[in-house]
Amino acid sequence: MNERQELYNKAKQTYLSLLNRMAKRYSPSYQYVITDRVGYECTKIEEIFRPMWGIAPFLGDEDLVVDFNGEKISAARFLNKLMLDGTSPDSPRRFDRDVTKATEVNFANQATTEIAAYLVTVHFAKEKLWEILSKQEQDTIAEWVKKWSYAAIKDSWSNNHYWYPIFCVEILTQLGYDCSEIEPDIQKGYEFLEDLYYGNGWYSDGELGRFDYYEAWAHHTYTLLWILVADKRRKGYEERCELYRQRSSEYLKYFAHYFDSDGGMAAYGRSIGYRFAAVAPFALAVMTGCDIDAGLCKNIVLKNINYFYEQSIPTEDGCFPVGYLYSAPGFGEGYASDGAISCYTEGYLCFVADEDHPLWKTESSELPITKGNYFLRNPLEGLQTIIAGNDAKNGVTLYNNALHYYQNDRFGHRFNDMAGAYSKFVYNSRSGFGLSAADLVSLDNMIALYTPDGTLVSHRRRILDNIIENDMLISTHIPFSNDPSTYIKTWLIPLEDGWHARIHKVVLAQQYRVSEGGFSVGVRDDGYEMKQNTFVYKNYVSKIETVSDCEFNYIISNVQPGMHLLSPQAFYPGYITGDLDKGEYVFASAVYFATDGELSPSPKIEINNCCVTVKQGDNVYKVEV
Repeated sequence: MNERQELYNKAKQTYLSLLNRMAKRYSPSYQYVITDRVGYECTKIEEIFRPMWGIAPFLGDEDLVVDFNGEKISAARFLNKLMLDGTSPDSPRRFDRDVTKATEVNFANQATTEIAAYLVTVHFAKEKLWEILSKQEQDTIAEWVKKWSYAAIKDSWSNNHYWYPIFCVEILTQLGYDCSEIEPDIQKGYEFLEDLYYGNGWYSDGELGRFDYYEAWAHHTYTLLWILVADKRRKGYEERCELYRQRSSEYLKYFAHYFDSDGGMAAYGRSIGYRFAAVAPFALAVMTGCDIDAGLCKNIVLKNINYFYEQSIPTEDGCFPVGYLYSAPGFGEGYASDGAISCYTEGYLCFVADEDHPLWKTESSELPITKGNYFLRNPLEGLQTIIAGNDAKNGVTLYNNALHYYQNDRFGHRFNDMAGAYSKFVYNSRSGFGLSAADLVSLDNMIALYTPDGTLVSHRRRILDNIIENDMLISTHIPFSNDPSTYIKTWLIPLEDGWHARIHKVVLAQQYRVSEGGFSVGVRDDGYEMKQNTFVYKNYVSKIETVSDCEFNYIISNVQPGMHLLSPQAFYPGYITGDLDKGEYVFASAVYFATDGELSPSPKIEINNCCVTVKQGDNVYKVEV
């Protein structure tokens, strides 16, 4: 896709699929299988309202009609019916009909999260969704939203969720409703969100200190969206706008390097099933006057959304499934129901800019990766990631030393296999990654210990320290929390031509086996080759070469089917030792991934007593282990 109209046509078809699926499932007897952990009613609310984030510009389209109970009705009329059904006091479908004292806090937060999309749509399409309602109907909706958004802001989940009641109250106020009594809590919400800002354009998503894929579509999307919907008479409006513009300008210029030439990205972290929600802030940045190249923003939006249309295996009814590129429920966290993944429609906020807007009128600019190779450290001090781009060789590679999710002993609130989603050494736009299942751990770009009987396998999660020295990423982790004397210290060295090196000092306090994997390769047919320590599929080549002071065997492992980001089946090369006794061991691996069908010359690795030497061309690295 190269222009707005092409994207508009695809998005409209997606909305038709989503709305018609919603209409079929609106029966009280419909049983959701993939539910939000808050409950069944919030699962239904998610399916109703998450598609609304970007729907406002489509509501005037006469072709956007829904087959509801055998009748063809406009999308706007359909959505209004669902909203009135859910908020009217005497409605048997009232959203909060089953809420109890024990569930009201979670309901308030989750319901407000979804209803915020409705209020944002009302803001951009008032004549379609609001002005056609009677005053009594407007009041009914407003009172229900006030009740639950007030409850949510008073007891919000401590992360980006504060934005949702803020949007609700802000827009209700502009619709003429007095919300002054909740203003002190709104201000506390602003203060909390402000405290999440760390610098250099980066926010942390909540008390757990996450810096990931969530960053773009939550904090930067919502701050820029606030500029568009907030009351310009609000005290400090201009100052806050300028602050948000500056931060997003800085962040997005760096974030643009995450995108591959085909629009794919080095995705990692949670909520990746929300897909192209990640590009929402690029469009909003142009609409709000950020200091950023409009042509670049346009190109990223078009390419990334097109990537999912081109690469995905849709559901039978034409929707994007739970997963990333295919139906993979294992990638859906406990808060991600079947309808929740429709949050990708935040990417359609780009259509708030009409066809004459500079976002669409400007010529597309090249993505950073098509201009040449790059190697960039994260500008935020303490956030230890490096992003590298090489279009000809292997796309975008994220060298990951942040490991933020498991820092500071905060283990009480996990989302699925977070070690797989956050703690692998490397993430790549063309390789993807695997998550672990109950019976098969995924060690692509991960090192682990096995107990001698093979029944327990560690993850790279309890991190003691992590630093960067001369672009060398150094970390230490404890594989098993009940054996704190056993640890692995790793030196990761990014190299050239598709290679990087990993040097591990493994200190065992008891007997274990050691295993490590290279890049995983997703396959869509059976035409692959396995050659000891090399896996080849079409032009994809993944290899690991290891030297050690102990014996090991090379292996080719598979990711649990349905648990790989990009394909239903995936494989990766690796090695595994036999049972190793208590002691210290060194493993040094050269790890390779390329998509050009070529195998570049291997770097030379030598172990001499306590010194490991890595040589590639004229570059020599020495590590004292």
